[in-house]
Amino acid sequence: MEIEQPAFGRRLRRLRLESGLTQGDLAGGPVSTSYISRIESGSRLPSAETLRHLAGKLGLGVAELASSDGVQESWGATMAEVSTALADNDLPRVIDLLESRSELPARLPEDWAWQALWARSRARCEMKDPVGRREDLRQLVVLTRKWESPCLLGRLLVELSGAERKLGGITEARTAAQEAVCLVDGFPSGTHALKVSARLALIAAETEAGLLAQAAARIPDVLRMAADAPSELGVQAYWTCSGVRIRQGLFQEGRTLIEQALAAMDSRRDLLGWARLRLAAVSLQLRCPDPSSPEIQTWLQEAADALRYVGEPIHHAELTAVSARVHLMEGRPADARREAAAAEDTGLLTFHDRLRTTLLRAEATIRLGRNQQGVRLAQSVAEEAEAAGYLDLAAEAWKAVAVAKELPPAM
Repeated sequence: MEIEQPAFGRRLRRLRLESGLTQGDLAGGPVSTSYISRIESGSRLPSAETLRHLAGKLGLGVAELASSDGVQESWGATMAEVSTALADNDLPRVIDLLESRSELPARLPEDWAWQALWARSRARCEMKDPVGRREDLRQLVVLTRKWESPCLLGRLLVELSGAERKLGGITEARTAAQEAVCLVDGFPSGTHALKVSARLALIAAETEAGLLAQAAARIPDVLRMAADAPSELGVQAYWTCSGVRIRQGLFQEGRTLIEQALAAMDSRRDLLGWARLRLAAVSLQLRCPDPSSPEIQTWLQEAADALRYVGEPIHHAELTAVSARVHLMEGRPADARREAAAAEDTGLLTFHDRLRTTLLRAEATIRLGRNQQGVRLAQSVAEEAEAAGYLDLAAEAWKAVAVAKELPPAM
C-alpha cells in the first residue's frame, strides 16, 4: 500500500478535524502526538502499525484511510475548467463550476480553497455581484491570516474595505483599511503602490463616516507618496483627497486637486475611468458655493459620450444620478426628481450613492411644494445613514429636514 506525502498528511488532518479530534486524541500506544504532527506536516511516513492505530481512532478501515478519495483529482479538473473559462471571459461558467462544487473547498488543502475563492471573487466582481464578492473576500481574508504573507493579506483587506463600503458596512470598511495600513507599513518589502492604496481606502472610509479631520490629516502623506506611484494611483489619490478638501470647505484646494486628476487621466488608456472621473468632478463641483460652472456641462457631456461606448448599466445609473443633481442645481426640480428615481430604481448604486440620490429626490420633492412627502423621505435617509455610521450624510439629511420644516406650507 503506497502512501504519498504530503497528500496523506493533509488528508489525515482533515479527517481528524472533521471528527472533532485533537492530535492528542489520536495519540496512544506506539504513536505520540509529535509523531502525528510530523505525519500531518508531511515530513514522516506512517508505518503499517501506525496506520492501523490511526484508522481505529478515526473509525475507518486501513485501506479507506490510506487511499485517496479523489477529491484533489476532481477539484484539479474543476480548476482547469475554471482557468479556461476565465481565459475566455466566460464568467457565468466560472460561477457555475465553483458553485456546483461548493462542498469541495472545505475538504481541500487551504491553498486549493484559496485559489477557488479568488477565482470566484474575480468573476463576481466582473459580474457586478457585490454581496457575493464581499463574502468571498471575507473568506479569503480568514484563510490568508493563517499564512505569513502580510502583503497578500494587506491587498485583500484593501479590496474588502472597498467592498464593505459599497454595501454600507462603513465600520467594517474602516477596520479593514486600518489593518491594511498597519500591515503594509510594518513590512519593509511591501510595495509602494499597496501602501498608497491602503491609505486611500482608509481615507475614503473615514470621509464617508464623517471623520474629516482624520482623513484630512493623511492627505499630505498620501499626496507625497502618490507622486512616485503609478499614474492611475496618482489620479485616484488626487480624486480622493479632493473630496475631503471640498467637504472641509476648502473649495479652491479641492478644485485644484480634481483638476490635477483630470489632467493626469489619459482617455486612451482607460476610457471608462476617464468618464467616471468626469462624473466625480461634476459631483464635487456641485458641492461648491458657486456650482454653476460651464465646465459642469462639458464634463457631463464628455462622460455621457464615453459611456455610450464603454459604460455598463451601473455606470449609466451613476450618470443618471449625477444628471439629477445638475437638474436640481439649475432649478429643474421635476426633472431632478424623475432622474433621481430612475437611478434608484436600477438597484445598482452603492449604498452611499443610493442614499445621497434619495436625499436629492427628497429635496426636489420639497421644492415642488410637497413638504411632508419630502420631509419623510429625507428623514428616512437620515435614519438609515445614521444607523449605518455615515454620519456626514446623516447630518446633511437632518439639515434638509430642519430647513423644510421651517418652510411655509404650500398653498
